[in-house]
Amino acid sequence: MRPRALRISVLAVGLLWLLLAALTATAAPGGQGLAASTIPPHPSVLLHGDFECTTGYYSTTNAAGKTIFVPNDWQLVISEGAPKTHSTLLNFTKNCVDARLEHIDGIDSILVEAQDLESPPAPGKPFDVSFYQQVTATVGGAYSLSGWLLSLCGGSSVPSDCPNGYYIAKMLGIDPTGGVDPLADNVIWVEDRRNFVEAGQRVGWTNLYTSTVAQAPTITLFARVASPFQWHGNHAFIDAFSLVRSPAASLQLPAAVSGTAVIVSWDAIQSPDVLAIPGGNYRLYVDIQYRHQDTESWTDWITGHDGSGSQVFSARCLNTSYAFRIRARAEQPDGQPGAWPNQRYPGIWSEAVPVFFDAIDEPATPGPVENPTFLPLVAAYQAC
Repeated sequence: MRPRALRISVLAVGLLWLLLAALTATAAPGGQGLAASTIPPHPSVLLHGDFECTTGYYSTTNAAGKTIFVPNDWQLVISEGAPKTHSTLLNFTKNCVDARLEHIDGIDSILVEAQDLESPPAPGKPFDVSFYQQVTATVGGAYSLSGWLLSLCGGSSVPSDCPNGYYIAKMLGIDPTGGVDPLADNVIWVEDRRNFVEAGQRVGWTNLYTSTVAQAPTITLFARVASPFQWHGNHAFIDAFSLVRSPAASLQLPAAVSGTAVIVSWDAIQSPDVLAIPGGNYRLYVDIQYRHQDTESWTDWITGHDGSGSQVFSARCLNTSYAFRIRARAEQPDGQPGAWPNQRYPGIWSEAVPVFFDAIDEPATPGPVENPTFLPLVAAYQAC
């Protein structure tokens, strides 16, 4: 009976070790936490972000010597071509009265048209045009910019005759250093190339959004439309730009754990500017990603968690490090009442926070026994 009792004792010790390894993690001294961003103490003010004719447009000339118009409080840079820019309402109706023309908010928007829009022999000449505005900022503070753009390659006819491979790039960007050159490497861009209709389905207005951390007391906001191909009817609209202080999130993680499990905790804070949006129904969502130390790409782990929280992460490998990063974002749930237009405000991804997963010491190997029992504990752990 003694060999049987010994086998049961060994099995019990092994199972206890497996349970501890799977369900607990012993943190090394000195936990670590890292904020994805800092909410500045004061808001930055974007002027004339709705591009209304009631606020006004001023005149200038393009490279073809034609008079064009720019919304007040914004500056214009034409990097290519000689496009027309104007208030949509003033261009088509000559009056600043709602005529239900293309816009996403208010009554008006910016119109951008290719030179010789429908005039042969080469209608719809290429262009690249940017509107920018500099705003004051807090160095180290995080800011989110959201706006709406619409592009029409080949005019507004449906079905569209825009050739395959042709596009008009709609872009929204921020220069965290306060520069005013849209071609500078400092500008953080987000881009959409879809036409107003694709595969017989209307795409319509597109919401673009991005975020940055201010590196200077001034940051620069850009709205840009680039049409690199000559094609008739190419034009676009810009409307409803909004700047807020970004929502923030931070991770709390130990520097090292014993075993495969670690408790990942995080805090999230909504932007005070988002909370002040009239009629807003904004939720504070959190996304967390991870990657192994030998991998460059990030893997989604938690997507769209409501606010602060914690969850257990289980590593596949031991004696190695995994890194984690977090961001907060403010969005309104689909299908529910809320503010219009439905702006989206992403926060900043945090720097990577590493955690070392240390292997648990194996239990002492028992002496020779009759009919030994082999426990598949060690085989469950992989060295990466």
